[in-house]
Amino acid sequence: MQAKYIAIIIAVLVIGIAIGYGGAYIAPRPTITVTQTVIQTIVTTVTTTSTLTLPTTIAATIPITITTPVTVQASWPRTVVDALGREVKFNEPPKRVVSTIPSITEHLFALGLGDRVVGVDSYSNWPPEVINLTKEDKVAVVGGPWTLDIEKIVSLQPDLVLMCRGVKPQETQYAPKLEEMGVKTFFLICNAAKNQYDVYMDIRTLGKIFGVEQKAEELIKAIDDKIRLVTTKLSQANATKPRVLHLVGPPSWGLWSAGGDTFIGWMIEAAGGRNIASRYSGWPQLSYEYILSQDPEVIIITAHGVDPKKVADEVKQTPLANTTAWRTGRVYLLTEEADDMLSRPGPRIGDVLLLLAKIIHPEIFGEVERADVVKISEAVVAPLVIQVPAVGFDIASLAIPVEVQ
Repeated sequence: MQAKYIAIIIAVLVIGIAIGYGGAYIAPRPTITVTQTVIQTIVTTVTTTSTLTLPTTIAATIPITITTPVTVQASWPRTVVDALGREVKFNEPPKRVVSTIPSITEHLFALGLGDRVVGVDSYSNWPPEVINLTKEDKVAVVGGPWTLDIEKIVSLQPDLVLMCRGVKPQETQYAPKLEEMGVKTFFLICNAAKNQYDVYMDIRTLGKIFGVEQKAEELIKAIDDKIRLVTTKLSQANATKPRVLHLVGPPSWGLWSAGGDTFIGWMIEAAGGRNIASRYSGWPQLSYEYILSQDPEVIIITAHGVDPKKVADEVKQTPLANTTAWRTGRVYLLTEEADDMLSRPGPRIGDVLLLLAKIIHPEIFGEVERADVVKISEAVVAPLVIQVPAVGFDIASLAIPVEVQ
């Protein structure tokens, strides 16, 4: 009989604990939590005395895991290391920011930090909100990445100017001058990026600077999901890799290409192509002899403010007309937004990777259907009206890692 009562007591305890544990799922949870696990051991001891007056003890040990949500508060001040290896201290999240290159501007707006931006470079044009803000004089234009207006930047009273590693005038001229004038600068990898992980690094770094780490991780995941969709589909199709040549501008601009350690070189490979300039570092100037020896099967030319028909006529008069790419109608011109997307190591790299995959592997992803992507080696080239940007274009800047606008 005593054993019966003991069993009833234990059952009541177990049921009560289960009800209390289940209540944790009903209670509201905060948006940002860190899970803290606590192991509690409940020992229920019931002691009775038998007819032989011998003590009998029954112990029930029940391990229970309780999840306790703990809100995480961003801590300030904090020190963040920039792309030049400098330690930069932030007492609080920056409130007035100047971006000196388009990819940084895109990152800021993608992270929901557009309201902190008070100045941008003359080529920043995405998202469209940026153009509207500059037209309404709510955001100032501070010059091109290589021709910054230091006095204008200082007049905006920024608490941070974001700059780009690899843009030499920013490293050697503009940043030192701004620091002398008491303006804090910080360098991101941006144009020196070699793959998607460098882009992710920039996003995470901005997350630390502004205290928006969770938003940064969400953005990275969204980009990475798009990239994985392309790479997984290519892997499943067991696709061959056609030889690809990328040219920054038509041939008359100097046959500049993307080397194997550039983000464009990585995108060509990730999109299922084989970059014929992969043996080179940075942004090499190729020769016709080398290009013909590699015989590219796909040629991708990026340029703003050019007439596709004129580019086609130009290419036709060069040795590029002897490549497999030209003979099979696979020479493409990317202008306007398509050019921007490919030329910027920003938050749209997942989108442009799919665009490249369609160019390189239309049999898997389908043909590209965009007005800013033109097949210039077709017999008939559809006319496309291109507006030349108001800001002058510096052809000489193409010799270094640039974000062609």
